[in-house]
Amino acid sequence: MILWAENETAATARAVRNLCPGAAAAAIARADEICRREFLFQDHWEMEPTCQPVRFPDGMVWDAVPAGDPEWTYALNRHTIFVNLGKAWLYTGRPLYRDTFVFLLEDWLRQVPHTPASESTTWRALEAGLRPENWLRAFCLFRGAVPESLRAQADESLARHGAYLASAHGPFQKLSNWGAIQAHGLFLIGLWLGRKDWQQLALDRLAENLRRAVLPDGVQWEQSPMYHCEVLHTVLDTLLLAKQNDIPTPPILEEKARAMCRALAVWAAPDRTILPQGDSDVIDAGDLLAAGALLWEDPLLAAAARGPLCEETLWDFGPDAAARLAARPAAWPECPSQKLEASGNYMLRSGWQPEDTFIHLRAGRLGGGHGHGDLLHLDVWHGGEAVLVDPGRLTYVDGPRCQALKSPAAHNTLRLDETDFTQYRATWEWENIAQPLPARAHFDPAADYLFAGHGGYLSRGALVERRLVFLKPDLLVGADLIRSAGGHQAEAYFHFGQGTLTLNPRSVFWKGSRTCAQLHWLSGQTGCAFESPRAPVYNTLCTGPSLRLTASTSGTTALVWVLSLGGPCDARLVPVTDGAGKPIASRLAQGVRVDKDGQSRTVLFSWQAGPHEAGLLCADGCTGYGTVLAFTPQCPEGLYLD
Repeated sequence: MILWAENETAATARAVRNLCPGAAAAAIARADEICRREFLFQDHWEMEPTCQPVRFPDGMVWDAVPAGDPEWTYALNRHTIFVNLGKAWLYTGRPLYRDTFVFLLEDWLRQVPHTPASESTTWRALEAGLRPENWLRAFCLFRGAVPESLRAQADESLARHGAYLASAHGPFQKLSNWGAIQAHGLFLIGLWLGRKDWQQLALDRLAENLRRAVLPDGVQWEQSPMYHCEVLHTVLDTLLLAKQNDIPTPPILEEKARAMCRALAVWAAPDRTILPQGDSDVIDAGDLLAAGALLWEDPLLAAAARGPLCEETLWDFGPDAAARLAARPAAWPECPSQKLEASGNYMLRSGWQPEDTFIHLRAGRLGGGHGHGDLLHLDVWHGGEAVLVDPGRLTYVDGPRCQALKSPAAHNTLRLDETDFTQYRATWEWENIAQPLPARAHFDPAADYLFAGHGGYLSRGALVERRLVFLKPDLLVGADLIRSAGGHQAEAYFHFGQGTLTLNPRSVFWKGSRTCAQLHWLSGQTGCAFESPRAPVYNTLCTGPSLRLTASTSGTTALVWVLSLGGPCDARLVPVTDGAGKPIASRLAQGVRVDKDGQSRTVLFSWQAGPHEAGLLCADGCTGYGTVLAFTPQCPEGLYLD
């Protein structure tokens, strides 16, 4: 039996200290805290990180619930603490780390029995699925330094874990991330204890879960990049260990894992972090992309994995993993803009470099409890910095803070009549869930176009649409359309990254640490700047500058805005006529002219079929046919986008 790079742990530890010194220092710092019975969960893929240490000077309390958040209890009982102790022991050779591991594992085995009551705290099926990996990684790190008597006790407990995981399987596990994580834990136990029946059962269940839970575009259905990554880790790790131990796997595991990796490669932000979409934190996904690149000859994954090395790559693949990764042929797709249609995630890019413009639009279904009220939300990056951001999740403890960060007003989207299009009921519950309209996308070297909408306000007699024209490399023209027979009060929110926001009569100017942006509103909206809550990491609350645009609408109303990245621009509406020169009403069509860096660009929108001459749209010296047209220096005759 082979587990990860267990035969090269000393060499791997040296490689980590050399290539990832920050990760090594962090593991030692965590281990020192653990030796003092002080717990702070801040590992790379920690599901619910903490920022305030909790101490147990008088003995461990494994079912403690500090600050009323049971997620703390779950984090403690996942036992990532054991892995940090094992790493620190390898880095330093200090017996204290080994002795602390022995004490804590013995204490847990003695104090935390599996009972019906503990299945809702220390023995949830999710934690029972996560613990085996951390125990086995710790045993590999400590190698022969763990007393045989303790290993025998741990093996008995792992057998109980296996029996529990084999039985804890129902409809919920067949679709959710829990099912994949539990199957992974069962596979590890089966491998460790030589239980081929558990190995096969785990592989079959993982295949069943992925078949249902991974959409055709490779995105895990829960619409949370973090849980997408948690599931992806389970299947990548299963494939790695199965390959190391010559265990055949169902073909669908490799098929779905590769699709998930490729989706992650184009879904991630320019700095390789996952977006804080749904219940997600901002986390570097480089280790998962590197694992995909090392498992398969895939140029996209090799390109996406480029950047700072993650320590997990070394611990999983050995001390030469960095050299092997660097030798992989790497290439990005020819078209930088990408679409993940089944999940409704659309990415517009000016290029593949970290400083290039990146725009992400959410146009898909809610995705269950881990989804947020974020339909039509925009993320925007430029110059290696987040310009428009998602607020994150902060906490799973039900209450006003949780509701505020999950609801539409916290996202870069629209609301009507001070009512949410998808309504928060509790941490894991929603009601009156908005259904997205089929989105459309058109990508061109000069300009990209997206259309999306939803029926969340049909009960109020209104349909909401968002149209985006990305004039490459740094201009975004947006039109938010409300179609209704009556009148409504519309709100559009724009939450900017960390920086300063200056409010002007019809625009704002934002300045970050590496770039800047200007947003114009052109349809008579009223702008209000304010500070809004953000939580890029669980349990960590901060604030940032935001803008709210409000307007009264009646009938078909388009609210037009222009976002200029990297510097200011001039933007204005221009009148539209038909081919005979007859004016077309703004409820039927509008034109936008943008001047920046000595160049002019014009976008023409047709909101609905009108009786204009031969269907032509004319404005600002530009003429063409279509629903959306762009006239740029590269395409002076006009580019048909829709």
